[in-house]
Amino acid sequence: MAKVNVYIPDELLEQVDADAETLGRSRSSIVQEALAEYVAARAEWDRRAGVEQAIAIADRVAARWPQSDRLPEVGGSEFLVGLRRAPEGASDAEVVRRIIEDRADRSDG
Repeated sequence: MAKVNVYIPDELLEQVDADAETLGRSRSSIVQEALAEYVAARAEWDRRAGVEQAIAIADRVAARWPQSDRLPEVGGSEFLVGLRRAPEGASDAEVVRRIIEDRADRSDG
């Protein structure tokens, strides 16, 4: 395991030490857990940014060529979200059917 030196504000270190003592853990274990959570959150932020970019691209493409839209019942963004929620191997028609059903369920509830 690597060893590193970091500089943090005194008040933050005091809080980490107090939490470590309360929890019966070491300072290192608290810092390791915090860094692991940060790295996982950062990966999720990056994934979400990629999804948002893909949705924006789909919306731009759909806006340029509405006459060639094979699935006019749903927008590009809505289709991508539906595709993500659909079971593996679902056809485009199945994805659209589920989206339309979900819309009806939301309007009923």
